[in-house]
Amino acid sequence: MSGSVPPRPRRGVWVVLLATLVACRADPPIGLPLVGAPPEAGAVVSEHPLATAVGVAILERGGNAADAAVASALALAVVFPQAGNLGGGGFVLWVPEEGDPATLDFREIAPAGYEARLYLDEAGEVVRERSRHTPLAVGVPGTPAGLFDLFRRFGSKRFSFPELCAPAIELARGGFQVDPWLAQQLRRESIRTLLTRDPASAALFYPGGEPLAEGQRFVQPKLGDTLQRYARGGAEAFYRGATAEAILDGLRAADLRAGGVTRGGEMTLADLADYQVQPRRPLSGWFRGHQVIGMGPPGSGGVVLLQVLGILDGFPIDAEREHTFDRAELGLSDAGLEDGISARALHWWIEALRCAFADRAEHLGDPDRHPVPLAQLLSAEWIAERRVGIGERSNPDVGAMVPPPAPESSETTHLSVVDRQGNAVSLTTTLNGSFGSGILAADAGFLLNNELDDFSIRAGTPNMFGLVGGAANQLMPGKRPLSSMTPTVVRDAEGHVQLVLGAPGGPRIITAVTQVLLRVLAYDQSLEQAVHAPRLHQQWRPALTRFEEGWEEPLIVELREVHGQEIEVTDRQFGSVQAIRVHPDGRVEGVSDPRRGGMAGIEGRPLPEPRRPPE
Repeated sequence: MSGSVPPRPRRGVWVVLLATLVACRADPPIGLPLVGAPPEAGAVVSEHPLATAVGVAILERGGNAADAAVASALALAVVFPQAGNLGGGGFVLWVPEEGDPATLDFREIAPAGYEARLYLDEAGEVVRERSRHTPLAVGVPGTPAGLFDLFRRFGSKRFSFPELCAPAIELARGGFQVDPWLAQQLRRESIRTLLTRDPASAALFYPGGEPLAEGQRFVQPKLGDTLQRYARGGAEAFYRGATAEAILDGLRAADLRAGGVTRGGEMTLADLADYQVQPRRPLSGWFRGHQVIGMGPPGSGGVVLLQVLGILDGFPIDAEREHTFDRAELGLSDAGLEDGISARALHWWIEALRCAFADRAEHLGDPDRHPVPLAQLLSAEWIAERRVGIGERSNPDVGAMVPPPAPESSETTHLSVVDRQGNAVSLTTTLNGSFGSGILAADAGFLLNNELDDFSIRAGTPNMFGLVGGAANQLMPGKRPLSSMTPTVVRDAEGHVQLVLGAPGGPRIITAVTQVLLRVLAYDQSLEQAVHAPRLHQQWRPALTRFEEGWEEPLIVELREVHGQEIEVTDRQFGSVQAIRVHPDGRVEGVSDPRRGGMAGIEGRPLPEPRRPPE
């Protein structure tokens, strides 16, 4: 699946893949110019103000979107230890102003000695702790290789790699003031329990037994040394030598604390040295005249997003919206007056998500180790079959696609960047859970992931996010786990970038990105309105749909009573979308989700005041 996606459908398999939405393609809205102006300024939106400032400074010094993304991501590895990382992995989507988009898969990999039996007890039952907080949770990190490859392939060449690493090195060695969001998380009992299991991480985040406090200077000299080696030697300096040894030392110590769960099959220097970034072919489809570009497997977000948009593009969204406004204005309904989103439309959203997540559970996994039926999943025929199967009542028992027989021989953080030339980067990296496994590579100064929990250790057993999976995503040595990361770029009919977005949040990433796109592209909301709006989440199993607080009560009542939806309203928040919009006149808008403490920065403009968390 390596290569790039064409800006227009071509003959062959990609006609099938793109036909999902091409058949429903609409013309650009009347009144908008067909040819947009280039962005008036570059922009960076990330989950930490310091990382945003680093990226904006690179843009102002003449760097492109790839340069800024690399520098910002490395800064996040220092200032946002909840999810910014060297010890995790991720995906990046590069969409140039001219030429074909490209994606890089730098997902973590299961070490050669890790087998499903190591995660089971004597009775054959899955021991969930082993895939979350022990060395068996830790996949071979991909972030350092991925960021170096992004620089090497797509950087402007105006900066050397050490120059892009320099801001992160300075933040690690010179320190920075702990922000209120990190301080708040470290006060949580669950985080304290996680991080104090490892004496090295306890000493780093709880010096003297107390959590780092807001305003306290956080200095990380060992992380600074690791970044310095990485800056000088590139990816090889991470996967070999002192840093590689530090990773293995941290895992050996954790294995002793866990009673030897790896049973001699621990990660090795060969596992680290053999790591490779995989270029993948981006997925692409059309929704209401806009080209939506995303990540293919082992990312599931692009597939689910295109399936959902394809299903919904055949529903009378505009007519339902007008009908909702009319009913509200006539006093026949108390719901939908503000945005025109009716209970019936939300029912369509929920059922489309339910269908797509059912297919995700059954069919998606590492395409290098399992045949993924992308052509069938994204075919116009299957999308139409899903659409006509949605009635007026919920269908929690919907199943996955049954493909025809194959011929014999088929804790996360996100940042978005746009530069003045119109290049875009959508980059998501992850440790999986907040602070990952809690295991610190002490001599290297960074936390390791617990990404192997994203595998189906045994078919039908849910992971920490409640997601179930089948054989397509079962753990195997050398395999990459399925991911919900959904880096996305939207272009207009002429190929100009309009939206760059993504989010953290496990499977809630997919639903958060989908809903922001729906609100902007189908409901004419501003980017700020769409990002700030309350969200829902449906992932097939469990059957109920969770709603953030803030939805109109009549909508909830109608969904339950008329459409038979099982709903839970929760005070939890879903995702943290980091988004950029380029308007047809070149005006640039950046929005960082108020659910977390990130920041949008635009070249030539003062950075806004950082947000504080709710008490």
